[in-house]
Order: sequence, then C-alpha cells, then structure tokens
Amino acid sequence: MKQLIPFVTILLFLTGCSMTPKPLTLQEIQEQSDRDLSEALAEQEPVTGPIDMYEAMARAIKYNLESRLKLLETSLAEQQHTVAKFEMLPKMVASAGYNFRDNDSGSTNRALTGPQSGQDVFSTSQDREHVTSDITLMWNVLDFGLSYVRAKQQGDRILIAQERKRKTIQNIIQDIRIAYWKAACAELLLDDMNRLLIETEKALEQSREIEDNQLAPPREYLEYQRALLENMRMLQDLTQRMRNAKTELATLMNIRSSDEFHLKIPKEFNDMPRLNASVSEVERLALTYRPELREENYRARITALETRKAILQAFPSLNLEAGYNNDTNSFLYNNDWWSAGSRVSLNLFKLISQPAVYRAVKAQQDVDTMRRQALSMAILTQVHLAYQGFQQAEERYEMSTMLDSINERLNNLTMAENEAGAGNEFTVIKSRTNALVTKMRKILAYADLQGSLSRVINTVGLDILPQKIENTPLNEVSRSLYEAVRDVEAILEYPRPAAAPEPEA
Repeated sequence: MKQLIPFVTILLFLTGCSMTPKPLTLQEIQEQSDRDLSEALAEQEPVTGPIDMYEAMARAIKYNLESRLKLLETSLAEQQHTVAKFEMLPKMVASAGYNFRDNDSGSTNRALTGPQSGQDVFSTSQDREHVTSDITLMWNVLDFGLSYVRAKQQGDRILIAQERKRKTIQNIIQDIRIAYWKAACAELLLDDMNRLLIETEKALEQSREIEDNQLAPPREYLEYQRALLENMRMLQDLTQRMRNAKTELATLMNIRSSDEFHLKIPKEFNDMPRLNASVSEVERLALTYRPELREENYRARITALETRKAILQAFPSLNLEAGYNNDTNSFLYNNDWWSAGSRVSLNLFKLISQPAVYRAVKAQQDVDTMRRQALSMAILTQVHLAYQGFQQAEERYEMSTMLDSINERLNNLTMAENEAGAGNEFTVIKSRTNALVTKMRKILAYADLQGSLSRVINTVGLDILPQKIENTPLNEVSRSLYEAVRDVEAILEYPRPAAAPEPEA
C-alpha cells in the first residue's frame, strides 16, 4: 500500500499541470471561421437566373440563419419534451461491487445476561473477497406526478417555440419584401441616376464658367446653380439609400454579398396593393393570429400547472422498491434473494411554506394576465400605426404618380422647344433632372407602399409560411409562397371571417 503513495502523488501532480488553460491559435480560429462559413452556405440551391420576390422569400425561409436557428430551437424543445416524458418512468438501478481485505474480518460477543464466557472467541462470517450485485426497481409516486406536470409544461414550451418560429418567419418575410423593392428600385434607377449626376456636374461647371465670364445676369446663374446643387444632393441621398439595399437582400437570403445576382423587375408598377378592410377588422385578425398573444396564453397554462405542482408537493412521498440481490460470500446461507419495501416521508417544512408558494403562483398568474392585456393594447397600437402608415403611403404614391405625369409632360415640352431652337442646354438638364427625380420618387413611393402593406401583414400575424419547407425544392416553396401571399392580401382586400390555424402538435 505504501508503494502506491508515490504513484498517486505523481498522478495528481500531472493532472494539476494538465488544467492550465490553452488559448486558441490564430490558425485554429481561421479554420473554425472557414468551417462555419462553409457550413452556413452549404446545401443551398444555386442562383440560376433573376430572382423575384417570392423566390427571395423562399430562399430566406430555407436558408436564412435566424430562421434555421428557430427551427433548431423548436427541435430542441421537442427533444426536451421527450426527455421529460421519460422522467415519468420508474427508476431501475443495477449495481455491482467487488470487496477485498488483506485479513479476515472477525468479531466476538459479550453476553448481557447469564454466565460470561471465560475466553473470547473470535469468528468471521465474511470472505476476504466477495462480489455483490443487485438490480432494483424504484418508483416514487410523488415524483411521477411532478414529472407528469413537467412534461405537460414542456409540451407548452414546444408550442411557444413554434410561435416564436412563426414570428421570426413573419419578420423575415416582411424584411424581404421591403428589401426586395428597395433593391429593385436601385437596380432599375442607379444607372440613370449616375448618368444624370455626371451630366449635372458638367452643367454646374459650365454655369461657373458663365459666371466667371459674366455672360448672364448673376441672379439667373446663381439660382440655376442652387437648383443644380439641390438636385445633386437629392440624387446623392437617394443613391446612398439604395446602394445598400441589395446587400441587405443578399444577407436575408444567406447569399454572399460579393456574389452577383439580378432581380426580376416589373416594367410597370401598376399592381397596386389594396387595404379595404376596416381598422376594426384588422384589429380582430391581429388579436386572433399574433404569435406573441398565443405565446402568452401558453405561458399562462405553464403558470397554472405550477399550482398543481405546489399541491402535489404538499402530499407525502411514497417510495416503492423491489429488486433482486446476489452476494458471492460463501458464509451466507442464501447467496441470492428478492427484496421489496416501501417508505412514506413528508417534509413538514414544505407544508409550512405552501401558503407562500400559492401566493407566489397567484402573483405570477396576475403578472401573466396583466402582461397579456398590455401586449393586446400594444398590438392594437401597432395595428393603428401600420394601418395609417399604409394609407399615408397610398396617398404619397398617388401624388407621386401625378407629379411624375406632369414633369414628364413638361420635360417633353422642354425637349421639343430645345429642338426647335427656343430653349437652352441648362433648361434641358434641369427639366431632365426634375423628370428623373419625380420618376424615382414615384418608384420609391411604390416600394414604400409595398413595405407598408408588408408591415400591416406582419402586424396582423397572418401566416405565409408553407406547411413543409425542409427537403422541399426551392421552386415549390416559391409557388406556395406566391399563393399564400395572394390569399393573405385577399383577406385584407376583401375581409371575410377566417378561423385561426391550429398550432402544430
């Protein structure tokens, strides 16, 4: 035994030295980053042509990392529910042991009554080495009841995870619709805007030459320069707004920002979204469909189950045991035997704390109710803001359409006058600038109108997500999204009673 002490000492020393923290090297960090990026972009269908809005939505739903994260969180909740159900099973414990000693165990006895033995006699009833083994089935009735309640609570947490996934998908679809129309405007207008900026800069230089040579009244060319600079600033602001739109869209679709792709852009922006449902009807839909409210309802059910757990914990704990035992000790009359037993226990301090537990659960229920009511009021506010935002966007688009028509006609008249020799180059550039700016504003107003409708849909909480997206080809998901978006828009355009979809089991 003494010979083992140096060996154990060296082993403990080596174990302590191995606990020194080792930082990651730059190569390990770079390799991990490369693996993460490769896995994030793996198993994606390549871009083979121009992308329309529904394909962009499909790519975002299938490949967006946030969407995939929520899907994994839902799967995790389901696995935890399975684990919680297994906790209701009885415990079956198997054990085995080896016992050794280097001398015999012996004992003597002393009589408490009667004649005393003249000489102590030592005896043993145990071998120097023997093996024990047993397998025991144990079932605690109280633990079974608590595990049953916990499993039901975990089932509600699965539904909460599904509602959070719904909300994430709805947010992604809203962001895709807004980013798609911004990117479409950028792809449609950026070339014209850049050309016009170059022409405006040339006109500004020419006007400065006229100013230097005093070939026109000062007020005239100063006002002209001011108009040119204001137009340039407006064009630069619009250009800056639209340059990052495609990058945002690529990020949502989980495409590298450096990868080249093009969008399907409509030739005419005549597909006007409509919102004929009254604000009260939209409110009713929102209070029915919003994932956040459903999540609060499931959370309230979890809290209600806490009351059952508190009641169960006040009951005595009943343990039932039964098992088979074996011992190789040669001194035993029976080396194997069956055993059974039961035990009842009660934590008296637990009884004393029960009133406080009930009050805490009741307070939590009051908090859940108040939070749900506050959330309902917040949702109604969001509905009103989104509804008013759509109406304002609709008015801006109609006004932009009228201004675009007027400026287009004025530009045609200016071009005709210039061809007839009655105009000048400065007037032509100013007219073209005004015409293009109003055209840009019209297209941007249409993009804002589409974004406003998307916000209304998101505020209502209507589902656009297909039933199955895993292992489904991208074009099928895109077609399903097209039909789902049309159905949702039809509900808002021509409102009708609609039953809330049943949550997944």
